[in-house]
Formats: sequence, structure tokens, C-alpha cells
Amino acid sequence: MGLVKTILAALLSFVFLMTGGNKVTDQIHAPTHAELSGNFQKSFGPIWADIINNKLKIPADAAIYKMVIDDGSKTYATMRTVLGATEIACVIMLWSPFRSLGAFLLLGIMIPAVYSHHLANDGQMAVPAVLAALLVILLLPDSAPAKPSKKKTKWPPARFSSNWPVAVPLLSLYKV
Repeated sequence: MGLVKTILAALLSFVFLMTGGNKVTDQIHAPTHAELSGNFQKSFGPIWADIINNKLKIPADAAIYKMVIDDGSKTYATMRTVLGATEIACVIMLWSPFRSLGAFLLLGIMIPAVYSHHLANDGQMAVPAVLAALLVILLLPDSAPAKPSKKKTKWPPARFSSNWPVAVPLLSLYKV
């Protein structure tokens, strides 16, 4: 990983550790956790519950729904906690051999986040969109260094071709 990607991974790690940590617990920054909890309860949870129930046809009493989206309390704390824990796990992957997988999973979280903010019409769609763009940059392959070319040199060198008679005494300087 090059210097630019290392700095980008460090920046994204900090951002996702803070956002993921605030989704999981109120110990990092209680006001942010409260705001996230409120947003999930009034906006994002119902949006995704509707998509999952009505468009994907997964009933609200299904076990997977209760494990990932909501436990029946309509606070959507389960969804918030699962997303936060996934973000933290992906940050760990950014610093392991699974860097691309971690970045890809985070991108998979950010694209629905952009869509959620769009549907909620809260004007905060730009932040997850920028994070998604930075994750795409992190997913780009590293550039390989240029290999030196192995050109065959002509004999006599081109600089001697126009004034060959003058260059004849200098030929003893070159190894054949």
C-alpha cells in the first residue's frame, strides 16, 4: 500500500471507528449516540423496514429480521448496533491482508447510507457519498513501478554515425 493509500486508510479508519463506535455505544460521545439513535428510530429504521418487509418480502417476525433490523421494540437499535459493529470490524480489516474486503464492505454500507439520507430528505447525503468515493479510491489497484527497458544498443552509437572518420580513434574506449 502506497503512502497516499496509507494516509487515506488512516483517515477512513478514524472516521469509521468514531461513527461505528457511536452507533454501538454512548461511551465515545453521548450526544452523537443520542442523535444517531433518534435518527434510526424516526427515519432510517422505518425506511429499511419498509424496504425489507414490502419489497424484499421478509416478514417482520422472521428470525433474520429480528437479528439484523429490529427486535420488535421499533427502536431499530439492533440495526444500528449491527452496522456499527460491522464498521468497526471493517476498520480492522483495512489494516490486515483483507484490506480490499474491508473497503468493499464499507462501500456496501455507504451506498445504502446515501440512499437512506436521500429518502429521509435530511440534506446529509454528501458525507456518505464522499466516504464512498474515498473507499473507491482505496479499492483501486496499486500502480506497479515501471520496469527499466532493455534496449539493444546499435554499434557504432548514433552520435558517431555522422562523423565516423573523426570517431575512429575513440572506438578504443568502447568494449565490443
